[in-house]
Formats: sequence, structure tokens, C-alpha cells
Amino acid sequence: MSATTVKRTPVHQSIIKSVWLPLLVIVAGYFYALNTDERFLAEQQQLVDDNLSRRLQQITEAVNERVSLYAYGLGSLKASISAMGVENLRYSYVNDYAQSQNYSQQYPGARGFGFIRKVPPQNLDAFLAMVRNDRPDKQFELRTLTPHQNSHFIIQYIMPEQANLQAIGLDIGSETMRRNSAEQAARTNSTQLTAPITLVQANQKASQGFLILQPVFPSLVIPSDPVQRMAAVAGWSYAPLLIDEVLTSVSGLREDVKLSIEDVTNGEPELIFGGEAPAELNDFNSTTELTLFGRIWRLRLTPNQPFIDALRLPSKNQAFNTAMSVTTSLALVIFSLQIVFRRRADAKNYERELAIANQRALELNNEKLEQEVAARTDEINQANILQRRILESAGYALIATDETGIITAFNPAAERLIGYSAAEMVGKQTPEVFHLREEMVERAKALSEELGREIKPGFDVFIEKLKDGKTASHNWTYVRKDSQQVPVRLSATSLFDENGKVFGFLGIAYDLTLQLQREKELHEARLQAEKANEAKSSFLANMSHEIRTPLNGIYGALQLLQKPHDFAERQSLLDNAIRSTRNLSRIINDILDFSKIEAGKVSIEQYPFSLGAMLDGVNSDLLILLGDKPVELIIENSLTHDQWIGDAVRIRQVLLNIGANAIKFTERGKVCITVRESSQERLIFSITDTGAGMSEDALTRLFDRFEQADSSTTRKHGGTGLGMSITQSLIHLMGGEIRVASTTGEGTKFVVTLPMQPAEETEMPEETTVVVTELDLSGETILVAEDNDINRAVIAAMLAETKAAVYFAVNGQEAVEFVEKKRPDIVLMDIQMPVMDGVEACQQIKAMDASLPVIAVTANAMGHDISRYLEVGFDSYLSKPVDLKELINVLAQYSKPETA
Repeated sequence: MSATTVKRTPVHQSIIKSVWLPLLVIVAGYFYALNTDERFLAEQQQLVDDNLSRRLQQITEAVNERVSLYAYGLGSLKASISAMGVENLRYSYVNDYAQSQNYSQQYPGARGFGFIRKVPPQNLDAFLAMVRNDRPDKQFELRTLTPHQNSHFIIQYIMPEQANLQAIGLDIGSETMRRNSAEQAARTNSTQLTAPITLVQANQKASQGFLILQPVFPSLVIPSDPVQRMAAVAGWSYAPLLIDEVLTSVSGLREDVKLSIEDVTNGEPELIFGGEAPAELNDFNSTTELTLFGRIWRLRLTPNQPFIDALRLPSKNQAFNTAMSVTTSLALVIFSLQIVFRRRADAKNYERELAIANQRALELNNEKLEQEVAARTDEINQANILQRRILESAGYALIATDETGIITAFNPAAERLIGYSAAEMVGKQTPEVFHLREEMVERAKALSEELGREIKPGFDVFIEKLKDGKTASHNWTYVRKDSQQVPVRLSATSLFDENGKVFGFLGIAYDLTLQLQREKELHEARLQAEKANEAKSSFLANMSHEIRTPLNGIYGALQLLQKPHDFAERQSLLDNAIRSTRNLSRIINDILDFSKIEAGKVSIEQYPFSLGAMLDGVNSDLLILLGDKPVELIIENSLTHDQWIGDAVRIRQVLLNIGANAIKFTERGKVCITVRESSQERLIFSITDTGAGMSEDALTRLFDRFEQADSSTTRKHGGTGLGMSITQSLIHLMGGEIRVASTTGEGTKFVVTLPMQPAEETEMPEETTVVVTELDLSGETILVAEDNDINRAVIAAMLAETKAAVYFAVNGQEAVEFVEKKRPDIVLMDIQMPVMDGVEACQQIKAMDASLPVIAVTANAMGHDISRYLEVGFDSYLSKPVDLKELINVLAQYSKPETA
């Protein structure tokens, strides 16, 4: 029996034959790991880009809103200037307006607001003289950047001045970019931004400044032709801006990002803010363009490292390492199995030895596999923990579903937003449960029309446009568990597995409540501003008519007086002129009263007065207004007590305002004013007429500023539309109330209730006023300081009958010099004069002779003006236009006793 020899295959040959398949697996796994890593990095890039884009959109909207806020401020200043009248604009008005504003809170980032006036070359000297005289310091110098021969665009006012002193007097028309923007604003009647410039008040910040301008026209009628607009424009309201101040506190601009802004209006980018971002983060950036009042800005946002860190991105090599770990493990398994099988095939005669060897090798390999599997399991657990932490810490609601719509993920932000817990939603509900059914039906209808096939109002309305892998965003209304509705912005996308098959959907939602509220508040503010502008425009139109009507009467009467007439005709013309003058004074007084009430400068006096005497005065004034109308005026006083404590002047003004309106709107019938006492120390005044009456709508607007019953009222009866507003304000200041009832075609009844206390008879002051109609001042000297030649002629004519020696000075300096040389007996002093004004002249004259009477003659007759004049030394005052009787009475009061 022969022995059989079994030939064993050499070990190294077996190993070589077993290596090629594991190597192939490793090579394939390597390329798969590279592909997986590339996709992983692309997803990270997309995540950074999405967050960066949202931040840039937030910053862009904030910048647009901030600059638009400045434009709104310019519009407010423009409306105020238009209401005042460009030609009447003075330093005191601008300063008062600026004091009434809180620029740092209302318009953060603006360096100030001012007015630029267009001055033709031939008017330059006169303009400079006028501005110097207008300013308290009498200092104003023209400054130009380059010489030119065109019209000057001069910064006349800017508030606050202290921060902008270098800009006052600057001719912005002497520099091309400033001039181009100003002319463009005038031609298009629009708000314009200049190209980047260096502000003269911040010259250390080159090309970082801007001017924002709005044109101001002298008339409410603006030409339609651009050339005519440029010719007609009177100036511009404007604000100087520095880009870094504008961006202060802008929402979204924080330390974790780098913002750069370029002006690309003319094609060539010009950097105006920011600089180079960190080189290692240059791959991450987001860019957008913003069109802003004639300029195009390109905004580029680059993240800093804190921005990237806040996203908590996984390690860059994580996907590659994971794939290679799996590949290596698989190759080792294949390699080990090949060795085992090959050894078994080659060593059938050595089964026992090979079995032992294979068992030993298998044990070793199993131990190694267990270690690899444990390591892989740990890595998977870490990845799951990372994903869970991302979901839990996200500030936006993250909701994931499977392909059928069942919710599979519901993060804490979603719980806070919608009110449901994750336990109530995950695996149980679809997003339909917290959506408005009406919105889903409407969205399904819109998608059906867009896609040309029927889309049912269910889960499909959320995912129909996601099936091709795109991302869709839409505004929805979520219904919270407590039934409250929350507006949201929902961005949704599909979730794909490694084979590209959709296995679910992901939605990211954020609350729009605050954003929509801000938009609503901004819209309401714009509507209120537009309504105020419309009311003021209507008021200015009415005032133009109301002021021109008596002016026409005065001017016409004076022209006719130039022709020969008999005495009766001349007297009639003079009566018409005087009546027109009184009407004009009444209109101006209404406007001044309203201005004082608005400024809170009206005070109510408390002193004893005679109610009967006051009612007699009301009766006399109303009878003059009544004229020859077929209307009976009845005044009934049912009180037995005559003396009361209160402000008789303001009570009389209230009764005259209401009574005059009653007479105005009553064509025939009667107007009745009654007075009675209530049981609570209050007097009740009732004013009843049988006139046209008012509708319910007219009653709701009766006490509004610049309002009358209807638009035809002003045309038919005239009026400022301020009378009833003033009346209501005065009644409230006196602690009273006013009620009104009216029926169209039947009449109106006003009831005014005022708190009043009876006065004792001993509290009544004696009447000591003596009216002087003629005065002989022979031997006395009167000095009149007045710069207007017409006013000098009028005063001279009024003083002619007093037989006093009258001398004139055309400014305060001449008046002081006259008093030094020849002491007059009385000085009549105008307030606003060139060289030296009346206030300073009075102070110098009083320093020489404190007993010399100095009387202020001024058009500034408001209460605070009069108080200031008396404080600086004036003995009394006369308001313009000067009433002859008041002039004679004042002269009688301060002339020498033997003369008076």
C-alpha cells in the first residue's frame, strides 16, 4: 500500500491570491469616501450660504428702512417749510422746529437736518446780508469747494449747528457730485442720494459721506416739465450722513460678519464701507444690490470665524473617515474569509490542523471585527447626538415628515411656536393639523392653475413643488394648540437617501409676527404723514384764499382812493379798507391762537369780572357781524349774581367764535345765547341757531384742525377751519366741556359748561381805563425807530395831529446815537431792524436813562414775545398794524402830565 502525499500550497502564494479583491474594495471605497466627503462639504457650504443670505437680507432691509426713515424726516421738514413759506423762513423758526424734534431717537445715525437755498449769482450779496441779519451771531460766510459761475446752492440752516458748523454757508453747487444730485432731485421732484463724498464736517472720513436731498418749491403747484422744475425750485431739505453712523445699531450687523458696501451706480465700484475679509473665509460670501434714492449699492457679506462656529458644523473629514473605516473593515473581512476558504481547499488532507488554524484565525478576526464594529457604533452614536443637539438648539421650528406626511421630527422651537409637544405630533399627525384650512384650499387652487393639474387641499400643497429636489418658500398661518394664529415663513425641501430616492421632507419655519407688526406700523405712520400733509396743503390753500380776499379789499380801496371822489364815497372806501384789515387781523389771530395752543403756551387767568358787561360786549360785536341779515339776536342772562371769577377774555372769545359761526350759517330766523347756573358751581352757556345745521359726518369732524363741515363751506362762507378747534382747546384749558347737537336744515345747538365761582362785590376792580381820542403834545419830542419807509410815513401821519416834534431813526444804532445827543420824551421802537435790533437798542437807552419811556412797536405780538419785551426794559408795546386809538392812549399814558 503506497502512501499518498498531499502537496500543500505555499502560504505566501495563498496570501497573494487573496489580496486582489480586498485591494479592489479599498480602492472603490476610497473613491466612494471622496465622493461622500465632497457632497458633505457641499451641504456645509450650502448651509453657510443660506444663513449668510438671510443675514444679508436682514441687513439690506434694515439699511433701506434706515435711509427711508431719513427721507421721511426730510419730508416732515419740507412740509413745515412749505407751511411757513420759503420766503418767510427764518432762523428762529428753524431753531424752534429743531427744538421740537428728538433727532437722536427719531432718526438715529443722521448728523442733522437742514435747508439748502438756491441763490442766483445776482442775488448773492442780498442773500448773504439777509442771512447775517437773521442769525443771532450775525455771522455767515460763503464757502465754495471750486469756483463756478452758476446758481449757488448754499446751506442756510442745519440743526444741530454745533456738530455741523463747518457746513454752514457751504455752496454744495461748487462740487460736481453734490450739484448733480441736487439738480436731479429738483428735475424729478424726488428724494436723491449723492455719490460718496467727504463731508466738510467729517473730512477725516474720505468718501464715506452722503447727502440726502428733497426739493422744496415755493408754490404748491409744481411744474410738470423737468427744466421748469429746476428753474422754479427754491431749495432743498437735506441731511448729511456718514455710512458708519447710518449702520450703527443696524439689525443683523454684528461682530460675527464683515460687511462691505460699494457704490456701483456708474459701473465702476467705489468702496464706501468695510474692507477685506479673513482670507481663509473668502469662499463664504453673499452679495446683493440695493437701489436707494437714485444710487445702486452692492452689499457683500463675509462671515468671521464666530459666525461659522455658531453653525456648529461637523468636522470637515468626518464623512471621509467614516467611509474609509467601513471600507477597511469590509476589506479585512473579505481578506480573512478568502484566506480561510483557500486554506480549506488547499489542505483537505490537513483538516484537523487547518481547522485549528482557521479557528484561531477566525477568533482573531472576530475579535478585531468586534473592535471595529464597537468603534463604528460609537461614531454613529456621536453623529446621532450631534444631529439631535442641532435640532434642539435651532432657533427656527424644524419639522420633518416621511413621504406620506406623517411627522417624524418636531424640535423644541416648533413646540414653542405651535404649542404642541413632540410626543403629540411625531408618528401621529401631519402638518395639516396646525394649518388654516382656508389657506390650504387657496394654495391648492393656485397650484392647480399654475401646474395645469388638480392639486387637492391636503399634504400635497406643501410638497408638490419639492418633488424635483427644489426648495420652496411660502407664507402660512399656523394655528396653535390654544387656537391662536401665528404668521410664519416656511421654507421646505425634500430629503433624499444615498440612492437619490425621496424618503421624507423637511420644513423650516420662523415667526413673522414682529416683522409684520413693524411693517404695519410703518405703513400706518406713512398714512398719517400723508394725511397730515394733505390737511396742511388744504389749509394753506384756504389761507391763501382767506388772506388774499381782505388784501384785495384793502388794495382795491386804496387804488380807488387815488381817484377823485366825494366825501361819502371816500368814507365808504375807507370803511371797506378798515373792515378788510380787521378781517385780515382776525385770520392772523386765529392762526396765532392755534399756534400758541399747539405749543402749550396759552395760560388761563383767574380774576373777578362782570358777566353782564362781558355779555354786553359779545352782543355789540355780534350785532356788527349781523349787519342787515334778517336774523334776530337774543341774549338771555337768567343769573341774579353778576360777578364771577374766571378768564373773561377767553370766555368772550369762545362765545364770539360760536356766535359768529351761528350768524354766518343762519340766513334767517334767530340766534339765541342763554346763560344759566348749574347746581355744582358751573355756568352753562347755550348757543342755538336756526341755520343750515350739520350732518353726522360733519359733526365728527367739527373740532378737527383745518376742517369745516364740507368743502363748499370755505368757498361760500370763508374761514380758516381753526375756529372750532381753538374753541374746544380753550374750553378744555378752562376745565370745561362742549357738546353739540344738530339737524341738517333745522339748526344747531352748542352747550358749553365751565367751572365758575361767584366773586364778592369787594373783589371787583374799579374801572379806571380812560379812552383818549385827541392829544396835544406840543413841545414834546417823539423818536420813532423804524426801518420801513412806508411804516414811517404811516406813523408820521398818525402823530401829526398831536403837534409833537417827530424824529426818525432807520435802525437801533441811530436811535441810540439820537438819545445820546438829544433826549426825546418818548421813544417808539421797532424790534427787527438792521445794524442793531430794537431789543439791544432799548437796553442801551435804558442804561443811559431808565426813566425814558420806550414803547415796542412790533408784529411779534404773541404772549411770550410780549413778556420778553417787558423783561428787557420796554415800558409797553403796540402790535402791528398799529391802531390809532391804541397809539393815542399809550402816548397819553407816558407823556408829561401837563401835556396829557
